[in-house]
Amino acid sequence: MLAVLILAAGKGTRMRSPLPKVLHLLAGEPLLRHVLETAFSLEPAEVITVIGHKAHLVEEALLPYAVKKVWQREQLGTGHAVLVTEPYLKGFRGDVLVLCGDVPLLRPDTLRGLIFYHHQEKATVTILTAEVSDPTGYGRIIRNKEGFVESIVEEKDASSAQKAIKEINTGTYVFKKDFLYQALKEIRPKNVQGEYYLTDLIAIACKSELKVAAMKVTDETEILGINSQFDLARAEKIFQQRLRKKFMAAGVTFIFPEAVYLERSVKIGAGSVIYPFVSLRGETFLEENVIIESHCDLKDVRVCAGAMVGAGNILRGRVVPPGVKLAPAEVLI
Repeated sequence: MLAVLILAAGKGTRMRSPLPKVLHLLAGEPLLRHVLETAFSLEPAEVITVIGHKAHLVEEALLPYAVKKVWQREQLGTGHAVLVTEPYLKGFRGDVLVLCGDVPLLRPDTLRGLIFYHHQEKATVTILTAEVSDPTGYGRIIRNKEGFVESIVEEKDASSAQKAIKEINTGTYVFKKDFLYQALKEIRPKNVQGEYYLTDLIAIACKSELKVAAMKVTDETEILGINSQFDLARAEKIFQQRLRKKFMAAGVTFIFPEAVYLERSVKIGAGSVIYPFVSLRGETFLEENVIIESHCDLKDVRVCAGAMVGAGNILRGRVVPPGVKLAPAEVLI
């Protein structure tokens, strides 16, 4: 059995925004919803979301989902965030997958692979790691002479030699549930931040001679954490590329792919042609052999097979019947 914990209580100070970090939009949806969709694709027994900063706003984003909401009243670190969920998993027997609400690009297959590896290795803890060219800002994976993980050191607590390590902690873990909550009670905030670090559990497991496994992600873009507006823009670019690639593999033509904006719930049929500077949003559904000319913005629109939407049209909640040629919007010069 699997339970998923999503940590979504932080402020996101570096975003310089009044919004909680997890509510910033990626492809038209809050970051947190992307993480939730990935979590539910794993068919877990439980999904718990830890909320804190401006919790009432985060709760609104959670309304469509069958999740338990746990309020972390004081943000005392990742270890404390997980500890407050203990009462909600009292009767649960299985593994606990911990995800960050600000890491929206993780693929379900990567997490399935992580869980499989955890079972295969018979590990107490399994960490998702990545080898990156610039590890700045991330916790470093410390391995012993035999190559086994023995600890994770946060950057603010790392020595110069440790900061040179390229293998980083992604903040994604699988724990055996009984170990997780027992070990959390042992950690102390003896660090620069004065916080309870979830990463301290690695050293505790190693000291108890329990197995700690680590699986490296093959695509480092998956583990991008959103800590700034720059990170958010980078994630948007990656996500848009993924969506366009998926549609092109299914027979959709983009005349100039980089100039088309898409949202995750959009559907496009094979043989459709999309011109530059088009936005397809919400529940928009283009059936087969549809043409959308430049400078169109469609939200919650169904364009039936063989229809064409002329340049410059802005449509909301409309149905364009089969074979209809919608004239270009009038342009006044």
